[in-house]
Amino acid sequence: MKLFTSVILLTVVAVPALGGQEAKPKLYVGTLDINPPHIATDKSVKYDFDIIYVRAPRHATKPSFAEVGNPRGMEPGSDLMLLHPDGTEEVLVPVKGNEAIVDPYVSFDGKSVYFAKMHDAKNNRGSDIYTIHVPTRKIVQLTRQEYTPNTGAGGSSKRLPGWGVYNLGPCPVPGGKLVFVSDRNGFRATNPGYAPYALALQLFSMDEDGGNVECIGHLNLGMALHPVILKDGRIMFSSLESQGLRSHHLWGIWSIHPDGTQWGPLFSAFEIGNGTANSNHFQTQLSDESIVVENYYNLGNFGFGTYYKFPAQAPNGYPAFGPGYKSDARNTPLRHGRHADGRPIFIQFPFSPAGVEALTPFVLKGDSPSLPADPTRKDSPRVGKFTHPSGAPDNHLLTAWSPGSANTSFASYKPPFDVGIYLIKSGKPIDEPGQMLLIKNDPKYHEQWPRALVPYKRIYGVDEPRRLTPLANDGSLSKHLPEGTPFGLVGTSSLYKRESYPYGVVPAGSVTATFAGKTDPTGYRGFDTSHNWQVQGADAGLYANDDIHAIRIVALEPTTESGSNVRRYYNHARERLRILGEIPVRKFKGETQPLDPDGNPDSSFLAKIPADIAWTFQTLDKNGMVLNIAQTWHQLRPGEIRNDCGGCHAHSQKPTLFEKTAAARPDYTVFDLTKETPLVTTQKLDQSGKKWDLKGETGLRFEKGVKNVEYFRDVKPILERSCTACHSRHQEKPAGKLVLDDNAKVTAQGHGVGSLTVPVTYARLAADATGRWGYKPLNRHGWTDESASRYIRMFQSRRSLLIWKVFGKRMDGWVNEDFPHETIPGDPTSLHYKGKPVPDSPRNRELSQVAYLGSVMPPPEAVAGAYLGPDGKKIKVAPLTDEERLTLVRWIDLGCPIDLEYSPSDPKRSGYGWMCDDKRPTLTLTYPRAGRNEKLTRILVGMHDYFTGLDMDSFSIVADFAIDGVAAGDNLAGKFQSVSEGVWELRLSKPITELPEGKIEVSVLDRQGNTSRIERTFSVGK
Repeated sequence: MKLFTSVILLTVVAVPALGGQEAKPKLYVGTLDINPPHIATDKSVKYDFDIIYVRAPRHATKPSFAEVGNPRGMEPGSDLMLLHPDGTEEVLVPVKGNEAIVDPYVSFDGKSVYFAKMHDAKNNRGSDIYTIHVPTRKIVQLTRQEYTPNTGAGGSSKRLPGWGVYNLGPCPVPGGKLVFVSDRNGFRATNPGYAPYALALQLFSMDEDGGNVECIGHLNLGMALHPVILKDGRIMFSSLESQGLRSHHLWGIWSIHPDGTQWGPLFSAFEIGNGTANSNHFQTQLSDESIVVENYYNLGNFGFGTYYKFPAQAPNGYPAFGPGYKSDARNTPLRHGRHADGRPIFIQFPFSPAGVEALTPFVLKGDSPSLPADPTRKDSPRVGKFTHPSGAPDNHLLTAWSPGSANTSFASYKPPFDVGIYLIKSGKPIDEPGQMLLIKNDPKYHEQWPRALVPYKRIYGVDEPRRLTPLANDGSLSKHLPEGTPFGLVGTSSLYKRESYPYGVVPAGSVTATFAGKTDPTGYRGFDTSHNWQVQGADAGLYANDDIHAIRIVALEPTTESGSNVRRYYNHARERLRILGEIPVRKFKGETQPLDPDGNPDSSFLAKIPADIAWTFQTLDKNGMVLNIAQTWHQLRPGEIRNDCGGCHAHSQKPTLFEKTAAARPDYTVFDLTKETPLVTTQKLDQSGKKWDLKGETGLRFEKGVKNVEYFRDVKPILERSCTACHSRHQEKPAGKLVLDDNAKVTAQGHGVGSLTVPVTYARLAADATGRWGYKPLNRHGWTDESASRYIRMFQSRRSLLIWKVFGKRMDGWVNEDFPHETIPGDPTSLHYKGKPVPDSPRNRELSQVAYLGSVMPPPEAVAGAYLGPDGKKIKVAPLTDEERLTLVRWIDLGCPIDLEYSPSDPKRSGYGWMCDDKRPTLTLTYPRAGRNEKLTRILVGMHDYFTGLDMDSFSIVADFAIDGVAAGDNLAGKFQSVSEGVWELRLSKPITELPEGKIEVSVLDRQGNTSRIERTFSVGK
């Protein structure tokens, strides 16, 4: 199809200026060619291979494409096609009715294709994974709508979700395995944006025949999409990084080993967008091992965008990423289009991958139509956008591309939205679509998902990717992790080496990022322009490294889909956060602190935690308050050790080696969070007998089991005992216009969930960002900067007025005079700034912040019984204890949890609210291993549950063959002996030396009723 014939591309390059004048910027002017020639016209390209692709019917109405905004969407009637080099083609996998093929992936030998088939793409009724052997056309179904929710948390394995189960994205792995994504666990995705009821697609692995299915993505509580094998053996995938307060648009590219170990970022989701950032999704690798990633805006662009390319590994000796300050030269400016006068449009990403470049720099990013080929003409054809990249022989890149707007506005622009298959030569950047080569474009269809049907070696020079040895869990890595353990070890070398400051820069001679600006017109040190907590950065105010005292490890629990679209709890992260432990990081030799390799006080740590759960970090000060938080999900697999991050978000720096720190020494005491929960406290409550800070002011106490802090059980009693005497609904003028004893239910505005029915007191503290109650915010947007109300900033106790009042001082690193503030709450005419009155102007209102005024609460006079309340009567209240202050601190830093199923008459009842245990037990089967075993001498099982504990009466292990006189099908659990913490073993009196095929099923419940199950198929013999 001829698209546009006028082909002019002029690049105006800057020349040295005369007389010291500034050089003019490089301009991109002229008309872009959007008419790629046919591949047959370019004899330098060896096109002799078949291509498989998905052929979708093309309609005049809005099309449907799978993308991050709706990964379960696809055009009904989409067939899998086989295209030959001579242009002929055949239907490889036909579909019926509303079925649709997605996610094709070629096997390493080039003879088979893995794919997913949506059973009813029109009505969203699930999908399954299949494989077709192309020479024989034999099709095998590998998944069959298996559904494995947490039955103790409201899920039902007998009742599939109304939309079915989605098994998507099959990716072959060396050793006869596949990695794919599935929502079979039935977890509600955390902050999925425009699909609020979506289930989380998690990474799984299975044998290529569909057996030995295992979840390897316990950290995928947002969502994971489209795993792709890299030549070095890692799996890269798209990851929704919406944990905590982060935007639901933030999709990054991560890598992970096929066994679920060693996850890490490749292209992080840090684009500035104020909630409207592009997503990174659809990725491939070229022959030269470069990675190509698509970047696009969700929904309105059908998954079409632009391409970036970067090396799979940074050069030796160089950090893998640029710094957090986006304008740093190490964050390469990437062009994405041009202005009408030819000036380029650039973007820089914080923590850019080393060596990144724009592969299609003429494509405009964002939620908008593509740019005109001729910027001087309103009726000029549009240059289009790209999707579905795929590495091809000779470093070429196959891609789907459509000219036109490639946006929901496609009917208003020319040429029409018509997707075809094209080739980008040699994986090199192109300046216009006309530099591509056309392979296939039938105007009746949208051709997409092109894949070269060739052996892996034809593209990458080797028969298959590197085989990464799975984690053995054999006890050889650490004495703290005996073989078969259900635990792992996590630590780091330094909390000083950090780039958690929002868009900060690391000054020369330092390892800590700080404010990057040359001027500070608002006094806010960049916190007001950085989208702190929403995109990059999660610092809770200003602080120095000397303030760092401890690290908190927080379990992040999923939410099981139970047939209701409403979570039965609430906090600001929309997921349950429970404290596994708080670990002081200061060490002392007498009065001195040993130094780390960077010359700073050693702040390394190492802790033992449950494997196969999601968790994150919070850095704490001496008051137990959050200084910064890692707003992403982490995980360890059984027996895994991760202490190699080299710092705290220190992506642009050379890692500090853990093995050279105090936590790596043999005499370091590893914190075992699987036995008890250490908690920061005051020195007088210390149970450790150790020194944890220079002044000896802090201590450490211990509790059994994880630490929960919840409104009804922990916070409300404190308010009632020490606060409501002055803050009561029964008073005509409650102190501070704040009522803390109103238990009536009200509909409030929760963060990210819309309406929320909670007690009025809770709403006033934790769900009143618009200023519905009490003193009104001066800012037209309400209480800003992650504020849940006048009194609480989400996850930031040290920036919350409530905490300032109970500690009797401002604690966020600023002082009142740094900002315009009301000296009389509720009176904008009392605004002061830097010690002087200032006008009640729109500018001062926008810059205003809540100030700390008055005294500590409850007032000392009230504790003494001499305080006069609002009604003139004397009031006597109980003082707050140090532990009660810490309870309020932890409550805020965990997102202000509230159990919406709490019953005063039965407070111990968990129901399906905050206290519901919605994480199945950790369960691992080390021996026998999947696949071939030389002989079977024992069965080794590891299991643990960090919350409600294991129901050992439910432990079951059944084989389909006789073992030591126990008949096939009988429970072997009674023969197992405990051999170490969390590990049980059955030693066979008669080892099995020959077994062509066997299966063992292991299962155990926690006391909530959630089941973990392993079905292991294997063989024995040489």
